[in-house]
Amino acid sequence: MWSNVLNPKASSVCLTLVPQFLAPGRPVAPQIAALAVAHVAVVLVWLLFWTSVVAAARRAVDTPQFWRGMSRLAGAVLIALGIRTATAR
Repeated sequence: MWSNVLNPKASSVCLTLVPQFLAPGRPVAPQIAALAVAHVAVVLVWLLFWTSVVAAARRAVDTPQFWRGMSRLAGAVLIALGIRTATAR
């Protein structure tokens, strides 16, 4: 929340977009509250999605097979770079 409140770009986006969704002749406060609830719901779903993705990635990274594969890949890249350097003019 604070990153949006203190970010001038986020404030300018809200100030330019919110009036487009407000109906003239109706009370403004309930409309803004409904938009705020919708924004919170969208952000909540987005953050929960990324939390599940990061948790699944962590489970995959915490396996010995992953680290063995990464070590082999890093070794292959270093050998390939060494061969390329040795054969360069």
